Amino acid sequence: MANPTEPQTPLEPEPVEPVAASEHLGVEPVVPEVDEAEVVDDVAEPVVVEPVAPAAVPLADPSPREVVYVQAPTPPAPRGNRGFGVLISIIGAIAFALLYLGAASIIIAFTPGANVEASIGKFLVSGAFWAPVAAYAVFAVLFALIVNRAAWWAHVIGSLFVAALTYAASIAALALASNIFAMTPDQAVDFFGIVAVSPFLLSALALAREASLWFGLAIASRGRRVKERNATERALFEQSVAERRAEYERAHPHP
Repeated sequence: MANPTEPQTPLEPEPVEPVAASEHLGVEPVVPEVDEAEVVDDVAEPVVVEPVAPAAVPLADPSPREVVYVQAPTPPAPRGNRGFGVLISIIGAIAFALLYLGAASIIIAFTPGANVEASIGKFLVSGAFWAPVAAYAVFAVLFALIVNRAAWWAHVIGSLFVAALTYAASIAALALASNIFAMTPDQAVDFFGIVAVSPFLLSALALAREASLWFGLAIASRGRRVKERNATERALFEQSVAERRAEYERAHPHP
């Protein structure tokens, strides 16, 4: 019986020789036969790989054109002469009224047996005075609005029309004031015959022509200056446009 206090030496296992599986099973291993030439041919045959062209990538425009919007300068508005023409025409109508009153006073003064002061007072409130004055004012203003910046020759010709229209309108106004529709044809003919050769209306005809001519020349004088100013402003505008265009072309040259 062993002593429990003594250490026991562990038992070492006996070595066992390995036995091949073939020997254990009793079957010899079969090695497959390989054709060396076929293997060499398979390995030596090169593989050709066709190169693939890279896909074309669109390139950005290196220098894209920039669109620049430039505000075009506003051309100068042509100046007119109508306002000045209307003002001068009204002043001319006042001058015509004073001249016509003076001419009528002379006619009354040379009328035998006429009371000058009383006759002039009646004349001032009668249609024989106001009809030519109103007609002249209307036609002078209309003519000034029509001709605008016209030259002096337009006012020379226009003064004839203003005078003739003033004369005709005065006769028509006096005929209406005298209730010509109630007259017989013979009375109407006699009335027109008397009024047409009236020294008052004949003086109004002559004075209307002169007033329209001289005040029209004043309108034409300013009209000429206005046209020159318009031409100067237009030339400066075109020069400014040309300079801006040249500056823009220098800053943005064409490729």
